[in-house]
Amino acid sequence: MSSQTETHIRNGLLLALLASFMFSLKPIIIKEAYALGANSESLMILRMWFAFPFYLAMLFIQRKALYENIRYLPAVIAVGFVGYFLSSYLDLLALETISAQAERIILYAYPSLVVLIKSVYDKKIPSKKMILALLIVYSGILFLLPGELNLTGSTMGIFLMLTCALTFASYVLLSKPLIAQMGMGVFTSTAMVASCVFTQFHFIKVDVQQLFEFSNTIYILALALAFFSTVIPSYAMSAAIGMIGSERAAITGTTGPVFTVILAAVILGETISIFHVVGLSLVVIGVLLLSKK
Repeated sequence: MSSQTETHIRNGLLLALLASFMFSLKPIIIKEAYALGANSESLMILRMWFAFPFYLAMLFIQRKALYENIRYLPAVIAVGFVGYFLSSYLDLLALETISAQAERIILYAYPSLVVLIKSVYDKKIPSKKMILALLIVYSGILFLLPGELNLTGSTMGIFLMLTCALTFASYVLLSKPLIAQMGMGVFTSTAMVASCVFTQFHFIKVDVQQLFEFSNTIYILALALAFFSTVIPSYAMSAAIGMIGSERAAITGTTGPVFTVILAAVILGETISIFHVVGLSLVVIGVLLLSKK
């Protein structure tokens, strides 16, 4: 493999890691907002209200590229609905009745779903290196979360979270060909603008007046959710998928627990155990394995 190809893959992995880090903040922010009185529908509306102006501005800048690829618009809207509306809504609903730990454990099933669905579609068994990387990474997660391996919560919440993992896996797979055709920027901006519009359907279940009566802290959390766990990772994820493919990008996304453990140690002063060290090492080894052809 040439040095140029290695650099391309390395940059793609770095973008996938950035997306993983930003996404790993999401359940923490959401649970904090719930504790202050927010609910799933209101939080999703606020999240997209704050994110929408940025995506719309980016789409305006990219309007020429959008016009040139207008034939792909229905497909992009559908993918945006599945990946960043339906998936996010299922996640928010599930978090009302399951723990953040259970949410993480179930959501991290999506990379294996990506590999499995792609192998069935391609009628080809995944490479030994891909399977090995997946096994190493999941082994690392088991060590990272030794005290969290219990799916506490309602049966419906767990089912909603499993469905969320499946819809997000579908998004990762379906977005790859569209990114290749349209380009990362215009695809992401279009899909996210569509997702923001779909979000407004939640007004059916939400009292509009309630959206303007939350505490300032909830609005700050919604803004953080919009920028750090929506805007930044959406572009980073799309760029990673375009550069290294759906499978590599998905498996790299399992590094979420790594960032959680590190942040807890640095910010909250929590102790890193031998389980964490082993888990961190295995996840890093698995991701590094993906950088090799």
